Amino acid sequence: MEKPEQKLLLYKLSDRLFAAIQKNLQLERRQALLVKLGIDTVLNVIPKLIITIILALLLYELVPVLVFMGSFLVLRGFAYGRHLKSDLLCTILTIFVFVGVPYVIGTGISEVYRLLLSLIFVIIISIFAPADTVKNPITSKSLRKKLKRRAIGLSLILSLLQIVSNNYFGTIILIAMALAALLLM
Repeated sequence: MEKPEQKLLLYKLSDRLFAAIQKNLQLERRQALLVKLGIDTVLNVIPKLIITIILALLLYELVPVLVFMGSFLVLRGFAYGRHLKSDLLCTILTIFVFVGVPYVIGTGISEVYRLLLSLIFVIIISIFAPADTVKNPITSKSLRKKLKRRAIGLSLILSLLQIVSNNYFGTIILIAMALAALLLM
């Protein structure tokens, strides 16, 4: 778990940023809560991102890691899905997966298998996306439809990208799709 001083520092920074924003903008209660959540989320993600990028640089895997992260996170942004209960576990797993997958892939998977697997993942995403979470249920039917359309569209785009990419990067994109699909079920 994070040291109490570190968590306290992030809370202080979050509170100061939120106070500055609230001072300059007139926000309704709901808007203020969303802004605070956004600040907290960004401050939570930045240390993970920095550690991931440093490790990717040390392993000479920056571009593959960025391709994997980008593919996964963009799809995850619309498809939603499960979250880990512990922030520490999330940090460890995020770094391990984002850096580890591109590092151990090797040559990749043949185009025929990538095509078949991507179609399976598109079907899974079209069935299960967007997936509610306990903390973030999707109550709006219009938002649910909008997220579903975007998740399906993006999964189709990623499927095309992974086919036209070379074997290594195509496999990285495919594994990002697999991880996103897995977290929906």
